[in-house]
Amino acid sequence: MENQTYDTLLLPTGETTAGDETSFPVSRKAIELFKSGRFGSIFITGGYGGFADRTLSPRTEAEITRDFMISQGIPEEKIYWDGQSLDTLGNFTFPIYEQEGRNPNLLHDFSKILVLGKEGHMWRARDYASLMPFEEHNKILEFQTIPGRHNDGQLSSFYHKAFMNVLNQARIECPEKVHEFLKEEHPFYSQGWFFKGVTLRKIESLVKVISWNFK
Repeated sequence: MENQTYDTLLLPTGETTAGDETSFPVSRKAIELFKSGRFGSIFITGGYGGFADRTLSPRTEAEITRDFMISQGIPEEKIYWDGQSLDTLGNFTFPIYEQEGRNPNLLHDFSKILVLGKEGHMWRARDYASLMPFEEHNKILEFQTIPGRHNDGQLSSFYHKAFMNVLNQARIECPEKVHEFLKEEHPFYSQGWFFKGVTLRKIESLVKVISWNFK
């Protein structure tokens, strides 16, 4: 892997709402990798965590991460960012099916991508990436992890199992339907979600997850 060249280094963000905003462990590793000269660009994707307080953090995770990278010497023109997604699946689907601004398309405009994240996050990211048609379009998608947890407890495992259950059914039609399902059925994307208290959001999410388990 060390001698290979990639079109972009993809960061499904989440560290700024997981308590690591001051240390940026994933971003620092990304900067180290980028400075090796093996990457054409960095692509940051991530809006807010579904239980985040947007009054405390009005900027998206992608914006915060981008600004940190620029402060560490990464040229701004080498960074793409998308702040629309509110979950890990959206980190992949939005840059493909709802490109933000003048971003390149994550599926069509890159041939070889390295996805970087914490061990506690990437087990989900791999599953969600598999729902996108990278292989069908002869794209190479590889993964690299750094140590660290990221919402990877029993509740996350329960949620992930239920979500993959319904997503695998949606995948029968086409990957675009997976993105549509995400926006229509995932509670994070419902109208007024961030105006609700965190406790209510967690209760509603749990109810939705239970319903997915019985589909």
